[in-house]
Amino acid sequence: MAPSPIVNWGEIQPHLKWHILSRQKRFSLWVLYTSVGSLMLGYDYGVSGTCTVLPEFQEQYGVPFPSQPSGFLIPASYQAGWAGSACAGLTLGTILAGYTLDSIGRKHTVAVGGFLATLGIVMQVVSRDWDLFLIGRLVNAIGFGTVFLQSPVWIGENARPELRGFFLCVINCSIVLGQFILSIVANVGSAIEGKWSYMTVLLFQFVFIARESLCRIHGSSDEALINAEMNRIAESVRVSNAVQESVASKGSLLRQCFQDSNKKRTLIAILAVAGQQFIGAAFVLGYVTYFLSLIGVKQYFTVSVVLYVVMFLSNLFAFVAIETCGRRKLLLPGIFILTGVLLIMGIMGCLHTPAATWVVIVCIFIWAIAYESTIGAVGFALGSEVAPLPLRAKVQGLVGIIQGVFGWVVGFISPYMINPDAGNLGAKVGFVFAGLGVPICIAFWIWIPETKGLNFEEIDYLFGANVDCRKFPEAIEARRAATGAVNEGAAFPLKETDRAQTDINVA
Repeated sequence: MAPSPIVNWGEIQPHLKWHILSRQKRFSLWVLYTSVGSLMLGYDYGVSGTCTVLPEFQEQYGVPFPSQPSGFLIPASYQAGWAGSACAGLTLGTILAGYTLDSIGRKHTVAVGGFLATLGIVMQVVSRDWDLFLIGRLVNAIGFGTVFLQSPVWIGENARPELRGFFLCVINCSIVLGQFILSIVANVGSAIEGKWSYMTVLLFQFVFIARESLCRIHGSSDEALINAEMNRIAESVRVSNAVQESVASKGSLLRQCFQDSNKKRTLIAILAVAGQQFIGAAFVLGYVTYFLSLIGVKQYFTVSVVLYVVMFLSNLFAFVAIETCGRRKLLLPGIFILTGVLLIMGIMGCLHTPAATWVVIVCIFIWAIAYESTIGAVGFALGSEVAPLPLRAKVQGLVGIIQGVFGWVVGFISPYMINPDAGNLGAKVGFVFAGLGVPICIAFWIWIPETKGLNFEEIDYLFGANVDCRKFPEAIEARRAATGAVNEGAAFPLKETDRAQTDINVA
């Protein structure tokens, strides 16, 4: 057996990423623990769309509609309002967390988010009319959105640079897990008589609110690792202060996000996550169970449970592929496959046969696999990587706001597209998202860069030199050869202090 490689914790060593990951088991568990906000978000995201399928919920909040099996239908306007309020709440929660994380700290931010989430859940449980339920969805989403931002911030602050891409994938994985839990709870609730069929779904949200302080992340057995991490964090604090001073004379940080080469980097970060909504994420993730019932699938709860299992496993593939295949090599095939699958689904929606319905179901599963393996997981990581250090917090805030706005638009119009009292498009809704996917395919081909194996100094250089995003690998290889840098299968080892200092110089 070959001896284990020696890790110099004081250097960035991407070529040892798998060995370092095996040494970071305790930290990995803490990453999973902090991702409770993502879990909450995934569950909350589909609550109203899933409850809409339950006959008792339809009777409580709907209007008479004889063609429906229950005799009632939730109007498209109600569903659009609930979906819109949830996305608006997520956006407001992200903005709120952006201020409270620095002003009152991480722990108190979670407390604020937990209080708001509790208040919103209570309002949903006691509501008997659609409007109070809407307000409850809004307040609840603000709370969940506040807690959700904690996870990527915490990972960005504490993860080893070699493992940042891995752990950022955990965020999307937790969202999918939350949706899977929702489908299980809803499936169980559907077998309960009366109002508790949907009350079970609402009350289960209380499970996610309790949380304790983080402590002893790495354990105490590896003193070299602890010392190195203490030095890295201390250096990060020093660099952060220096960065703020160096950019203070250039105007507001928000304005700088759209100046010079920063504008391109900001737009790429936004594009990576905006594409998620344009390709139908808010629709599939929020309304898939209801959609399956509308197209005539009898066991829609069972199918949705299986779908979320497939999505979760696909996200695990992205966890490995992001540091082996790369970002661009995942995002480009992913967006092209998604657009093609949606086009096929739309065509099948024009054919009213059992075979066409089965093809639609297969398309939904292929979409889920392609989405979670590529843009669903990798979009978050790329958006974090391309932002320059002094502006990273602001860029991530912009990304969260844009994602919330686009999610709100898609979530708002989705009921009008598929509801029997509105557009009643059925599977023809695939045409809508395929049409939106075409310009995203073009934009991805032109502007999505390959950042695999690049340290942040190299990313700064490539954008500063205005290198074509499609030619990042060739340009950096030429630069490394010219400077005599040693390429060990990834970015050459660079001390964290050196990397941070370089970021200051570029800024």
